This record gives sequence, structure tokens and C-alpha cells, in this order.
Amino acid sequence: MKYADFILPLAVPQLYTYEIPQDLEAVCQVGMRAVVPFGKRKFYSGIIRNIHSSKPELYEAKPISSLLDKTPIVSELHFKFWDWIASYYMCSIGEVLKAALPSGLKLESQTKIFLNSDNNELELSEKEKIIILALKEKNILTINEINSLLGVRSSLTTITKLLDKEIIRTEEKIESNFKPKLEKHIKLSPSIKTEKDLENAFAKITRAKKQSEILMIFINLSKLKFNQFTQKFSYTEVKKTDLLKKYNASQAGIKGLTNKEILQEVEVEIDRINDNNFELKKEKKLSDAQQTALTEIENYFIEKDNVLLHGVTSSGKTELYIKLIKKYISQGKQVLYLLPEIALTTQIINRLKNIFGKEVGVYHSKFSDAERVEIWNKTKPDEFGKSAYKIILGVRSSIYLPYSNLGLIIVDEEHETTYKQFDPAPRYNARDAAIVLAKLHNAKVLLGTATPSVESYFNVVTKKYALVELNERHKNISLPEIIIADIKKARKKKEMKSIFHPILLENIEEALNNEEQIILFQNRRGFSPYMECKTCGWIPKCEHCDVSLTYHKYTNELTCHYCGYSYESPTTCLACGDTGMETRGFGTQQIEEEIKIFFPEVRVERMDLDTTRGKKGYEKIITRFETGKIDILIGTQMVSKGLDFDNVSVVGIMNADNMLNYPNFRAYERSYQLMAQVSGRAGRSKKQGKVIIQTTQPENKIIKYVTINAYRRMFKSQLDERIEFKYPPYYRLIKITIKHKNIAKVDTFAELFATKLRKTFDTRVLGPEYPIINRIQNWYMKDIMLKLEKKISIVETKKIILNATADLKSQKNFSNIQIIYNADPI
Repeated sequence: MKYADFILPLAVPQLYTYEIPQDLEAVCQVGMRAVVPFGKRKFYSGIIRNIHSSKPELYEAKPISSLLDKTPIVSELHFKFWDWIASYYMCSIGEVLKAALPSGLKLESQTKIFLNSDNNELELSEKEKIIILALKEKNILTINEINSLLGVRSSLTTITKLLDKEIIRTEEKIESNFKPKLEKHIKLSPSIKTEKDLENAFAKITRAKKQSEILMIFINLSKLKFNQFTQKFSYTEVKKTDLLKKYNASQAGIKGLTNKEILQEVEVEIDRINDNNFELKKEKKLSDAQQTALTEIENYFIEKDNVLLHGVTSSGKTELYIKLIKKYISQGKQVLYLLPEIALTTQIINRLKNIFGKEVGVYHSKFSDAERVEIWNKTKPDEFGKSAYKIILGVRSSIYLPYSNLGLIIVDEEHETTYKQFDPAPRYNARDAAIVLAKLHNAKVLLGTATPSVESYFNVVTKKYALVELNERHKNISLPEIIIADIKKARKKKEMKSIFHPILLENIEEALNNEEQIILFQNRRGFSPYMECKTCGWIPKCEHCDVSLTYHKYTNELTCHYCGYSYESPTTCLACGDTGMETRGFGTQQIEEEIKIFFPEVRVERMDLDTTRGKKGYEKIITRFETGKIDILIGTQMVSKGLDFDNVSVVGIMNADNMLNYPNFRAYERSYQLMAQVSGRAGRSKKQGKVIIQTTQPENKIIKYVTINAYRRMFKSQLDERIEFKYPPYYRLIKITIKHKNIAKVDTFAELFATKLRKTFDTRVLGPEYPIINRIQNWYMKDIMLKLEKKISIVETKKIILNATADLKSQKNFSNIQIIYNADPI
């Protein structure tokens, strides 16, 4: 008897073994998906990890229900990568599987509710009656549908009561999220084999003029020809919609021809991804500085696997990437081009597709499940070992795609924090994972940025990475002039005009007069971060999270950006009853409203989470800005990340203090990066741009470093602080978060956990402490931080942490405590 160990899409620590039925033994392979039962009535699609003959000793192996693939979808190399992710980021292999596979490739059973009997004698609650009435109408309901019907988060109590009364029954049904996209095509009927057959067909429909017209249209569109050598017709199938819409054919006419076996209607599987919207162009010629940098990168790749490209904003790093991509795909290799944000893909997609056409695939979360499955399948090698996509342009999740022959990974804007996955597990950093992935493929990694992360530049200093620099902008355009606007001084002199320093307004007006564009950056969406009663100081807070509610003026609501809880903005203080509720601080909505007061004729738009929720939200805004249909673009971090606009002459940073005062050891590093990146959007192609930074701290060293583009000085100052206070890159951090809805349990468990860890790690254990926001969605949290020297074995450390966890969680009182491990938090 053969058995298979399965990776299931669950947070279980071990693989689970199933029996392989005899009829499947010959076709079962490692890396295939199969449907297996788990628990009492659940079914999942898992991945076969091992095949062997060892029967499990502790439980009865259930048989595999069915195989889902004809060939493996995951290779041994991918399993090695998944194992590294699970080990380093302290999660289960099942959690890695959930992150790696598109939802369309993961099947889970859905509980279906059916009416079993309609016993009128039993006493029923109102909720039970509602469910029964709905089942009489629809026959089948899912648990989610019942939740919506009753307006509750969980209807399991009511469902259980109905099951006990035997009024309803449940069934588990496996459902696939992926269904191929089908298109109806018209082809020649198999009965039409010769020219004589075609003549007879026309004779048959002589009196049916509409059918004769349709057949002639089909012959012309399909370019139907009879090959005298092969004695066969050659032609291309015609879309049914083309016949119906473009050529005004009728459904009845087409049906008549199919009934007479002259034409045939078939369904053809087609791609959801439209790869045809591009116009092939030649690559741009490199400048001398770019050519020198390219030669240096290629030379370093002979000896080093990882190269950091430190190029000032608008130095033309993308053109270097294109040259390198061309080199590697000409060698038959695949290239992964990682970007930190979906917002960036819009511009880069066009640039790459204009050079490489259909060889470019794009992968990010705005695609539907079905589209992501298609991209997965096109990245995977076919039976001849070739992939449809040679280049993948994607965000962090694209590291999991089934590459067969990676040659190069480009990590653009490598400093960006969005490469780090926060929730759920695995909490990986795609930049660091990309380096491991490249090593498994014997590939090279190019990290590109104008503002390197401290860790990456430290790897240059310690000779782990090679360094290539591009210190001049393309076409030798000067870096923008940076002007510091002291809002503290301006307020004292009563010069401020609402939230705008007069210097910023003057420069905006000048740019508008010159028909140039402006970007205004504020790292807060909404109208105002919070509201406050001017009489008693009461601030409206979220019922479920320990945060103040953000005021959104357009909807007149106070909203929690953590859980989505909202209610109508109060006109009176709910604490003292006074009418003096005032907004505090400002977000992107308020900037938009007030800029329109100063410049009423100007076209203004926002680019933040609220305006870019749709699939093409980013693309529409960026396209309008590129084509000059927007004069002033107001945005959050999205506008800072590598976007390339020719006509932007002024960039305004509305409040630098928010970034500088954030309580995190990386606050100064991130502030420098954000300000430098936003500044880099100005004056990219025509003339020197201007950047106005509004701050109350004009003497702050980070603002001074931004002003003079002194990255190395910022880096040196950060290293001095990091070594003194034991932070990366000198030390490794592991953050452990304890969560529960009972705060007393959180406190008790956290103290016991920290005490256990101190027995081994002593003063390296910090905490437990409440985080800045210690309650989200009614879950209380407490953090423990480990600061470890680089020489300490990370494998042994994680083993000790997991043993301590298991020991405490085995106690009945703590079994439902949640623990989150975060290696290398940012």
C-alpha cells in the first residue's frame, strides 16, 4: 500500500498522511494537488509532498478522494523555498501554501444547508423560522448566506439547534474558484469535407437568403481555402460575437446553419489576460553614465550574486533594467521584476510591454482569482520546459510563482516597507526572500533604489553586495531645489494660509501659470485624523480598536482605518453635550478641499486608498495625470514610489513632522527615504524642479540631509544609533505578539512567556509591553521583543521559542491564546 504526506492549507505544524487508492498509484506524483478529507466533514485540496510505504502509527490514514492535476504544479525547488519561508518566518508550511497558491487553485469544502423536514409541531424561534422560509424558497443555503439573512456574524448556534431538531441537514461540497473563460466560436461542420460538399451546402440554402449571407461572411472572415495537396479546408475559426455584432447576423440564421450541419458552434477556452494592448518600440539609447553602470553591474555579476544599484531619482535605472532583462531572456532565462506597489505597475507595464510584448506577465492582488490562475499557468513550464511568460512584473506575492529557470531578479525600490507582509502569516520580506529564491535558481539579484535601506547599504559596506552608483540624472537635469518652509515661524507671524505656507502657495501659483503640474504629499488619508471637543477634550474612539476615528467629510462619517467601524459624525460632544466639536490635523481630503478654495479653476484629484479601490483605480488616475488632465495630484505614499511624470515642477510635502516623530527605530531612515523619493518626482525631464517641505523642525538633521542629498551622512548617523541601542543591521529582531479578547489572560500569558525566554536569553528579552495600539477588533495585544546578536543560531532560537509556546499553550487556561511571530519586523 502506498501513502502520501500532504501539505494542507492550514496552520498545522506537521504533514498529514493519506492512503493512495490503487487506481491512483500509477498517476500520483509529488507536487500534484488532490482532494482529501480532514476532520469530521471537511475537504481540502492539499499538495502531495512525499510518497512512501510507511503507514501512520497514530491514526488511520484516510484515502485520497481525487487527484486534481495531470502533472505536478509545484517542483522540488519550490518546496525548498517554501521550507525556508516556513522555517525563517516561524510559520507552518500550510500557511506558506495558502500564500503561495492563487485562491483559484485552492479548493475547500463549502457547507451547504438543506431542508430535511417541515415539522410544524416543533416550537421555533424567529431566527429559525427565517432560515426555514428561506430554504423553502431557495432549497440550498450556505452559512455565509444565512449570516447575511439574519444580519449576524455567526449563525452557528441557530443552525445547531435546527440540526438537533432534525429540521435541516448539511452536506460538504468541494467547489473550485477557477473556471476557464469560454468563448463561442463558429467553425465548419465536420460533414463539409470537400469543395463539392460546400457547393451542396450552398444549394441546400438557396432560398434562405440570410443563411447564405452568413455562410459567405464566414468564408470571408475565416479565409476559408481548399488545399488541393492535403485535400482539406484550411481556415481560422470565427468568434460568434463578430458574426452577431459586426456583421449583423442573426441567432436564428446561425442556428439554421448548425442544424443543417453546415457550420458548427464550439466553446473555446481563452485567456482572461489581454496581452495585446501594446505597441512595440525600440529601447532608448543609454547615456555614457548609464552604459558605465551597466558594464559595472555585468562585471560584478561574474563574482557576486547580489548588486545594489544606488542611483539618484530620475537617473534612468529602468533603462538599465530593460537592457539586463533583454540579456537574460536571450539566454533562455526567466526574469522576475519586483515592485513594492500596484500603483507602480501601471507605468512600468507599458514600458516593458512596448519592448518585450507578450513575454511580460503581470501579477498582483487587483487581478481576479481566475486571472491569477492563468498567470500561474503561463509562468509554469509546459511539456517542452518553456514558459509563455519570460518576464514577470509583480508585487511581493509574485516570488511564489512556479519559475523553472530564473536568471535574474530585479528588486526595484528595494528600501520599501511594503515588501514586508504584515498579516496573515507568513510574515515574509519579499526583498530578502528574493535573494534566497535567486540562490536556489543560481540566479542574480539587482537591488535598485535612490534611497537604499540601511541593511542593504550595510551589506555593501561589509562586502556582501557589490555597489554600482548613478550620481547624475538622465539628460543631466539638476536635482530639485529643496526649500524648507518653517510653519512654526509662519504661524507666529500669522502668515499661514490655512494649512499652506505662503511659499508653497506662491510656487503652486507660478507652476500653474507656466502650465506645469504639482504633487502634494500627505501621509494620511481622510479629512482629519481625529475630532476633539474643544470644551472637555473628548475624542471619538473606535468601539473595537484602541484608536481615534478618522473624519471623512465627503461621507460625513468617523471611520476606523483598522476595522472599518464607522458612524455619522456627531454635531455635539457625546461626553459633555457641547456643540464645539473640531477637527484636528489634516488628511488628503482636507488638502483637496482647501486647494480648491485657493485655486477654484484648477483640476485636482486624490490618489489614496479611498480613490483607488477598483481594479483600474491607480491606472485611471495615473493616465489622467500623465496626459495633463489633472493639474494638482494629492496623494499618500503611493505618489512617492518611482512614478515618472514629465511635467511636474513642484512637489509639496505637507507635514514632514508626522514621519519624523513616529515612534519606531526606523523613523529617521524612513523619513529620509520618503522625503527624498517624493522630491524625486519633481523636474524629471525639462528643468530643475522645486520641493517645498513644510515642517516645525527646520533644524532636524534628517531634513538637512534631504536638502543636500546626503544619503551617506544619514546612513552613518543611523549606524551609530543602531549599534548603541542594539538594532539591525547589527542585531536581529524577533517580535512575539500575544493576542486574546481577555486582557487579563494576555497579561498573565505574556509575563510567563517572557520569564521562560529570559532563562535562556536573559537581557536580550524586552517586554512584555503594550504596543501603541493595544486593541484591534476587540483583540488585546502585548509584545515581547528579542534582540539577538548575529552570531546566535536563529534555528536554535526559534526552536526554544516554539518549545516555550507549546509548553504554555498545553495548559488548559491558555489553549486559545493567539501568538504571532514576526522575524525581522520593520
